[in-house]
Amino acid sequence: MCQGGFFYMLKVVGYTQNDEAQVVDFIRKIQLDVEPDKEILSCSVLIKDDNRVVGMVSYEPHSDMGVIRYFLYDARIAGTDIVVGMFFELYKKAREKGVKQLIAQAPSQDVGMLFGMLGFSKVTGDLSDFSDFVRNDAEIMLINLEG
Repeated sequence: MCQGGFFYMLKVVGYTQNDEAQVVDFIRKIQLDVEPDKEILSCSVLIKDDNRVVGMVSYEPHSDMGVIRYFLYDARIAGTDIVVGMFFELYKKAREKGVKQLIAQAPSQDVGMLFGMLGFSKVTGDLSDFSDFVRNDAEIMLINLEG
């Protein structure tokens, strides 16, 4: 449990149906006007502190590609290895479901740097292949999960 700004018992876990209410509450607490997509929630990995959700990342599947949709976490765990562990678990989960690439949107330089540290590379050139998945004002980043 978090006490005085410190977390104890942080762990990375895959999303299960039992997590739905807690994850929806977590998303709504951070993004007030969002109605979470339950199909995307099923493609999530969570960070829990004593069974309380404090972070999550998920992707929306598109054939053999996935688009990062929810990447939310309590600011107090930023910069910790647990966030990296959460992404590596997401990569594993996505590979198991046949996803070959994940696409991320980096709306700021800081987010782009974070995705870069997680293995994503900036997509340059013709971005028309990604126009259905991303906003125009975000930098597009990609990680290949094969190999």
